[in-house]
Amino acid sequence: SSSLTSRRGMPKKGGKKQTPAAEVKEEEDVKGKVKVEEPAEVKPEIKDEAGGVPSAGVGVKREREGDTEVKQEEAKRAAVNLDEDDVDDFAEAEEEEFNVGGRRKAAQRFCPYLDSINRHVLDFDFEKVCSVTNSHLNVYACLVCGRYFQGRARGSAAYFHSLENHHMVFMKLETGRVYCIPDNYEVTDSSLADIKHNLNPTFAQEEVANFDLKVKYSRGIDGTEYIPGTVGLNNLKDTAYINVIVQALTCVADFRDFFILEENYSHFKSPLVQRFGELVRKMWNPTAFKGQVSPHELFQAISVESNRKYKSDIHSDPAEFMVWFLNSLHRGLGGTTANGSSVIHHVFQGRVKAESKKLTVKKAAAQADEEEEWDAEEKPFLHLTLDLPATPLYADSLEKNIIPQVPLLNILHKFDGVTEHIARNRVSRYQLLKLPRYIIFHIKRFSKNTQFEMEKNPTIVSFPIKKLDLREFVLLSDELKDQVTQYDLVANVCHEGLVTKASYTNEVHDRGTIVKEGVFRAQVLNKSQDQWYQIDDLHIQEILPQVVSISEAYVQIYERSDITQTRNQTKAGAAGAEAKKDGEAMQ
Repeated sequence: SSSLTSRRGMPKKGGKKQTPAAEVKEEEDVKGKVKVEEPAEVKPEIKDEAGGVPSAGVGVKREREGDTEVKQEEAKRAAVNLDEDDVDDFAEAEEEEFNVGGRRKAAQRFCPYLDSINRHVLDFDFEKVCSVTNSHLNVYACLVCGRYFQGRARGSAAYFHSLENHHMVFMKLETGRVYCIPDNYEVTDSSLADIKHNLNPTFAQEEVANFDLKVKYSRGIDGTEYIPGTVGLNNLKDTAYINVIVQALTCVADFRDFFILEENYSHFKSPLVQRFGELVRKMWNPTAFKGQVSPHELFQAISVESNRKYKSDIHSDPAEFMVWFLNSLHRGLGGTTANGSSVIHHVFQGRVKAESKKLTVKKAAAQADEEEEWDAEEKPFLHLTLDLPATPLYADSLEKNIIPQVPLLNILHKFDGVTEHIARNRVSRYQLLKLPRYIIFHIKRFSKNTQFEMEKNPTIVSFPIKKLDLREFVLLSDELKDQVTQYDLVANVCHEGLVTKASYTNEVHDRGTIVKEGVFRAQVLNKSQDQWYQIDDLHIQEILPQVVSISEAYVQIYERSDITQTRNQTKAGAAGAEAKKDGEAMQ
């Protein structure tokens, strides 16, 4: 501007002298052409990994990525994902400490709130679902009131429950780890071992081997005594058909021992297998808080696996359920059609020879053409269905129906290879080829009449408790001529009372008066005591073997005699060794 002022009024070379107005106009034009530049911001030079200066596009891209990360971090802080425990997302090597609010908190051995734990209200049998959000993900149990809540991060249901009710101790049901909330540190006190064991009971191989050898009594925290393995199961409404089959199957030592040891099936993803194994371990838990178990989680797995075929409000046939259950467990354990592909086939599978031919009609009588050849095939079986003779239609002098009796060996002649059965224009006969370690009999008592109403055959089947010999029903080949054919009873499912068309256990009305309500009961043998027990849901009582033999048997499980003898010899040896040890101690 000083240069412009010094030349005011001075004419240009070869030009005329400018007037003041012209000078002002010229000055404004020059100012418009002058560009005032602000000092540029000095940014640090960014080099790429190769040491060169990256292009402008790379810098913009990295700047945008940084902005995105910041926004994501802010979104995480604004909203808590209760389905994922963000506090537990750390490396395995850092499991002893975790980050909360920017601080590292290590697991503590001492917690001032441990005395608030109430073991009387803890029940881990129920479905592990949050009582607020109904979610099964990331669920914690409050060890003070026993309720389930989701998450433990700030803003979660467990967090608010802790603040509102002053309940500070929570256990993560998936891992069994205990935390103090809202302080949010892990508690590693040894006094919590019994709670963790009740959540997920575990057993050593030596403990399992002694189940049937040593008598063991336990006591719950409420003072009630119980015998591990002989405990009641809650009836969820009409689930007695599940309870009796579970009670019977857990009397099979090989089957039970497989599911007691979790490492045998932990790698299988079937919920049915996992929930059944968990139930069996809880039934045999010697340090349980109570002498009963609720099969809630097993029933949920059964309902899902069967596509709602088996429900809690509709009673089903125990024998039909047993067949479905064993086959579903077999598939869940990766079983195939190959022999011994799962513990189910290893324990229960036998083989039978089935022969059949077409039924021909000659003149007015229906009879089989003996000249036609039989079509023979070998089939595997997990159980054998036995037919009862027809119920008599006449009454005695007191106008009461006569209840017939039939020996078990008589109805077993269905498998003697000679007795013929006519059904669907075919004549069939059967003979046993290979006997399993445990054999299951289904005595067919229920059928539908011509009006499609369910009827019960009350025929009493007389059977031996021990030394049932099946030799006459087995075709002994050279390879199997030495197989054991004697069996001892270990479980019996019986039905008492009448039945209607609606279900197997509904009340029966005669002229408006309730006659009796039919029920299923399980009669099981405690092998360590050699004592029989009758279990009706939660009711357990000792019974004599004679009571078992006159019951209306429906499903029976027999154990091969050589297994029984081996167990008795081991039991006698253990008792002798213990007596000798006690004698030496007395000296």
